[in-house]
Amino acid sequence: MPLLEARHLALLLLGLNASQPANALPEEHQENYRILHDAISRTIKATGMVSAPANKRMFYADEMFALAWRLIDVELTPPEIKSRSLKAVMKLSRNSRGRKWLKTLGDDALPDLTASAQPSLRGMHKRDKARENTARLCWLLVQLLVEETDGRYGTSDKPASDGILRKLKTLAQEREVPSDGLGRGTFYEVLKMGREREV
Repeated sequence: MPLLEARHLALLLLGLNASQPANALPEEHQENYRILHDAISRTIKATGMVSAPANKRMFYADEMFALAWRLIDVELTPPEIKSRSLKAVMKLSRNSRGRKWLKTLGDDALPDLTASAQPSLRGMHKRDKARENTARLCWLLVQLLVEETDGRYGTSDKPASDGILRKLKTLAQEREVPSDGLGRGTFYEVLKMGREREV
Protein backbone atom coordinates (compact mmCIF):
# COMPACT_ATOMS: atom_id res chain seq x y z
CA MET A 1 0.00 0.00 0.00
CA PRO A 2 1.90 3.09 -1.17
CA LEU A 3 -0.63 5.56 0.33
CA LEU A 4 -2.66 5.47 3.54
CA GLU A 5 -5.26 7.60 5.29
CA ALA A 6 -5.23 8.05 9.07
CA ARG A 7 -8.27 5.77 9.33
CA HIS A 8 -6.50 2.99 7.38
CA LEU A 9 -3.53 3.07 9.74
CA ALA A 10 -5.73 3.10 12.85
CA LEU A 11 -7.59 0.03 11.58
CA LEU A 12 -4.35 -1.81 10.72
CA LEU A 13 -2.91 -1.09 14.19
CA LEU A 14 -6.00 -2.74 15.67
CA GLY A 15 -5.56 -5.80 13.46
CA LEU A 16 -8.62 -4.94 11.37
CA ASN A 17 -9.18 -4.69 7.62
CA ALA A 18 -8.01 -1.27 6.39
CA SER A 19 -10.93 -1.00 3.96
CA GLN A 20 -13.54 -1.61 6.67
CA PRO A 21 -15.81 1.42 7.22
CA ALA A 22 -14.98 3.03 10.58
CA ASN A 23 -18.66 3.58 11.37
CA ALA A 24 -19.30 -0.19 11.11
CA LEU A 25 -16.74 -1.19 13.74
CA PRO A 26 -17.79 -3.52 16.55
CA GLU A 27 -18.32 -1.66 19.82
CA GLU A 28 -15.24 -3.21 21.48
CA HIS A 29 -12.98 -1.53 18.88
CA GLN A 30 -14.62 1.89 18.71
CA GLU A 31 -12.79 3.60 21.61
CA ASN A 32 -9.36 2.24 20.63
CA TYR A 33 -10.01 3.25 17.02
CA ARG A 34 -10.99 6.78 18.07
CA ILE A 35 -7.90 7.14 20.29
CA LEU A 36 -5.57 5.88 17.54
CA HIS A 37 -7.21 7.95 14.80
CA ASP A 38 -6.94 11.10 16.92
CA ALA A 39 -3.28 10.40 17.77
CA ILE A 40 -2.41 9.74 14.12
CA SER A 41 -4.25 12.87 12.93
CA ARG A 42 -2.55 15.05 15.56
CA THR A 43 0.87 13.64 14.62
CA ILE A 44 0.26 14.24 10.91
CA LYS A 45 -0.65 17.85 11.64
CA ALA A 46 2.17 18.44 14.15
CA THR A 47 4.90 17.01 11.93
CA GLY A 48 3.69 18.74 8.78
CA MET A 49 3.49 15.52 6.79
CA VAL A 50 3.13 16.06 3.06
CA SER A 51 -0.03 14.54 1.64
CA ALA A 52 -0.33 12.89 -1.75
CA PRO A 53 -0.96 15.43 -4.53
CA ALA A 54 -4.17 13.75 -5.70
CA ASN A 55 -5.80 13.33 -2.27
CA LYS A 56 -5.10 15.51 0.78
CA ARG A 57 -6.18 12.73 3.18
CA MET A 58 -3.66 10.23 1.81
CA PHE A 59 -0.05 10.07 3.02
CA TYR A 60 3.00 8.06 2.01
CA ALA A 61 3.02 4.61 3.59
CA ASP A 62 6.59 4.67 4.95
CA GLU A 63 5.95 7.85 6.93
CA MET A 64 2.58 6.56 8.14
CA PHE A 65 4.03 3.24 9.31
CA ALA A 66 6.98 5.04 10.93
CA LEU A 67 4.68 7.27 12.96
CA ALA A 68 2.76 4.12 13.92
CA TRP A 69 5.85 2.78 15.74
CA ARG A 70 4.95 4.59 18.96
CA LEU A 71 1.28 3.56 18.71
CA ILE A 72 1.83 -0.19 18.49
CA ASP A 73 -0.22 -2.16 21.01
CA VAL A 74 1.38 -5.36 22.32
CA GLU A 75 -1.88 -7.31 22.15
CA LEU A 76 -3.86 -5.72 19.34
CA THR A 77 -1.28 -4.90 16.66
CA PRO A 78 -0.51 -7.90 14.41
CA PRO A 79 3.15 -8.96 14.01
CA GLU A 80 3.16 -8.08 10.30
CA ILE A 81 2.14 -4.48 11.08
CA LYS A 82 4.82 -4.26 13.81
CA SER A 83 7.35 -5.56 11.29
CA ARG A 84 6.20 -3.11 8.58
CA SER A 85 6.44 -0.24 11.07
CA LEU A 86 9.99 -1.17 12.08
CA LYS A 87 11.01 -1.50 8.42
CA ALA A 88 9.63 1.99 7.73
CA VAL A 89 11.60 3.46 10.65
CA MET A 90 14.76 1.70 9.47
CA LYS A 91 14.26 2.85 5.87
CA LEU A 92 13.65 6.49 6.83
CA SER A 93 16.63 6.55 9.20
CA ARG A 94 19.06 5.70 6.38
CA ASN A 95 19.29 9.32 5.23
CA SER A 96 19.56 12.64 7.04
CA ARG A 97 16.21 13.92 5.75
CA GLY A 98 14.45 10.81 7.05
CA ARG A 99 16.23 11.01 10.43
CA LYS A 100 15.26 14.66 10.72
CA TRP A 101 11.63 13.81 10.00
CA LEU A 102 11.68 10.95 12.53
CA LYS A 103 12.86 13.41 15.18
CA THR A 104 9.75 15.52 14.55
CA LEU A 105 7.77 12.65 16.01
CA GLY A 106 9.00 13.86 19.38
CA ASP A 107 11.26 10.98 20.30
CA ASP A 108 14.94 11.65 19.65
CA ALA A 109 15.76 8.03 20.49
CA LEU A 110 13.67 6.69 17.61
CA PRO A 111 16.38 6.89 14.91
CA ASP A 112 18.91 5.40 17.36
CA LEU A 113 16.67 2.36 17.60
CA THR A 114 17.49 1.47 14.01
CA ALA A 115 21.21 1.29 14.63
CA SER A 116 20.78 -1.70 16.91
CA ALA A 117 17.61 -3.18 15.43
CA GLN A 118 18.08 -6.36 13.42
CA PRO A 119 15.77 -7.50 10.65
CA SER A 120 14.99 -10.51 12.87
CA LEU A 121 13.02 -8.13 15.13
CA ARG A 122 14.61 -9.53 18.30
CA GLY A 123 14.59 -6.03 19.79
CA MET A 124 10.85 -5.78 19.28
CA HIS A 125 10.26 -8.82 21.50
CA LYS A 126 12.33 -7.23 24.29
CA ARG A 127 10.38 -3.99 23.91
CA ASP A 128 7.06 -5.86 24.12
CA LYS A 129 8.26 -7.74 27.21
CA ALA A 130 9.35 -4.48 28.86
CA ARG A 131 5.90 -2.96 28.21
CA GLU A 132 4.23 -6.03 29.72
CA ASN A 133 6.46 -5.85 32.80
CA THR A 134 5.78 -2.13 33.23
CA ALA A 135 2.03 -2.71 32.92
CA ARG A 136 2.19 -5.50 35.52
CA LEU A 137 4.12 -3.23 37.88
CA CYS A 138 1.56 -0.41 37.44
CA TRP A 139 -1.30 -2.82 38.14
CA LEU A 140 0.41 -4.09 41.30
CA LEU A 141 1.04 -0.52 42.48
CA VAL A 142 -2.66 0.27 42.01
CA GLN A 143 -3.51 -2.88 44.00
CA LEU A 144 -1.15 -1.77 46.77
CA LEU A 145 -2.73 1.70 46.79
CA VAL A 146 -6.21 0.17 47.10
CA GLU A 147 -5.12 -2.06 49.99
CA GLU A 148 -3.17 0.63 51.86
CA THR A 149 -5.96 3.24 51.71
CA ASP A 150 -8.74 1.03 53.12
CA GLY A 151 -10.98 1.24 50.08
CA ARG A 152 -10.66 4.97 49.40
CA TYR A 153 -9.52 4.06 45.88
CA GLY A 154 -12.03 1.27 45.30
CA THR A 155 -11.55 -2.45 45.69
CA SER A 156 -8.92 -4.78 44.29
CA ASP A 157 -11.48 -6.07 41.78
CA LYS A 158 -12.62 -2.59 40.82
CA PRO A 159 -10.08 0.14 41.59
CA ALA A 160 -11.27 3.76 41.33
CA SER A 161 -9.16 4.36 38.23
CA ASP A 162 -10.49 7.86 37.50
CA GLY A 163 -9.64 9.04 41.02
CA ILE A 164 -6.20 7.47 40.88
CA LEU A 165 -5.48 9.06 37.49
CA ARG A 166 -6.59 12.49 38.77
CA LYS A 167 -4.25 12.16 41.75
CA LEU A 168 -1.38 11.06 39.48
CA LYS A 169 -1.90 14.07 37.21
CA THR A 170 -1.98 16.41 40.21
CA LEU A 171 1.18 14.84 41.62
CA ALA A 172 2.94 15.12 38.25
CA GLN A 173 1.98 18.79 38.04
CA GLU A 174 3.10 19.53 41.62
CA ARG A 175 6.47 17.85 41.07
CA GLU A 176 6.85 19.34 37.58
CA VAL A 177 7.14 15.89 36.02
CA PRO A 178 6.07 15.59 32.35
CA SER A 179 2.58 14.13 32.12
CA ASP A 180 3.40 12.02 29.03
CA GLY A 181 1.68 8.67 29.33
CA LEU A 182 -0.94 9.95 31.77
CA GLY A 183 -3.70 10.20 29.21
CA ARG A 184 -6.93 8.43 30.12
CA GLY A 185 -6.74 5.93 27.25
CA THR A 186 -3.10 5.07 27.95
CA PHE A 187 -3.72 4.69 31.68
CA TYR A 188 -6.67 2.35 31.20
CA GLU A 189 -4.82 0.33 28.57
CA VAL A 190 -1.82 -0.13 30.89
CA LEU A 191 -4.08 -1.21 33.77
CA LYS A 192 -5.96 -3.62 31.51
CA MET A 193 -2.71 -5.13 30.23
CA GLY A 194 -1.29 -5.34 33.77
CA ARG A 195 -4.39 -7.07 35.10
CA GLU A 196 -4.21 -9.66 32.32
CA ARG A 197 -0.49 -10.23 32.97
CA GLU A 198 -0.84 -10.45 36.77
CA VAL A 199 -1.06 -14.21 36.78
